[in-house]
Amino acid sequence: MDYAFCFLPVIPVRRSPEDGAEMTTELLFGDACRVYEHDRTWAHVRNKADGYEGWVTTKMLTPVDEEEYAAYDPLAQPVVAAYYAEAVDEAAGRHLLLTGGSQLPGYRPDGSFRVGASRYRLLDPRVAAVAPVAESVMDTASRFLGCPYLWGGKDAMGIDCSGLTQVVFRIHGIPLRRNACQQAEQGVLVPFLQDARPGDLAFFDHGDGSISHVGFVAGGGRVLHASGNVHFDLLDSEGIYSVERGFRTHHLRFIKRMD
Repeated sequence: MDYAFCFLPVIPVRRSPEDGAEMTTELLFGDACRVYEHDRTWAHVRNKADGYEGWVTTKMLTPVDEEEYAAYDPLAQPVVAAYYAEAVDEAAGRHLLLTGGSQLPGYRPDGSFRVGASRYRLLDPRVAAVAPVAESVMDTASRFLGCPYLWGGKDAMGIDCSGLTQVVFRIHGIPLRRNACQQAEQGVLVPFLQDARPGDLAFFDHGDGSISHVGFVAGGGRVLHASGNVHFDLLDSEGIYSVERGFRTHHLRFIKRMD
């Protein structure tokens, strides 16, 4: 197995080939990956969409040939733009839950898409989006309000700060890398906070100079970010102030625009 797809709602990606190892990210439905090494239990993979590497359980992957992998363009696939979506394989009587940012390979106007040799149909085809998306980045990001924080998470049941920004921009057809420190290398610098627009990304550190957090500039002196859960906090030139917790939580380093 040299190439594979994720045809499950999510697959945890771990730092090392052990069940108890740290989860560093997730593969979402429709992700294609290169398999560098594998045995009966674990596979070392690289996500084609963002280049992120890690270890996944081999039995969770669906092998494909090199030709199919090479022809697959992650940015060309329609994606789930809602918080979550439901699909059904009526022939087999099976249901499938999908989270925002999931790709829909072989999507058709009737709302159907490919799952290996089978075809599923979205119960609400309106959730399928093809970039460019008409709604604003902030409207999309706000759909995830209340989603709990999970280190390495990229789905509606648990998401981290950079997972949130990556998924939201994926819905808008803009590819971001996986971690906050990697995303900080992308985009165009916005010189001052007063020049920022809603949907720009604010990057933060904890005082040691290394980027450790990212969130959306929301306007009105607010930031939308995943910390504990996806919510709004106050944002000024110093960083994030949590009214609920009563202290400043993150130091602002700079702001980037990802157009």
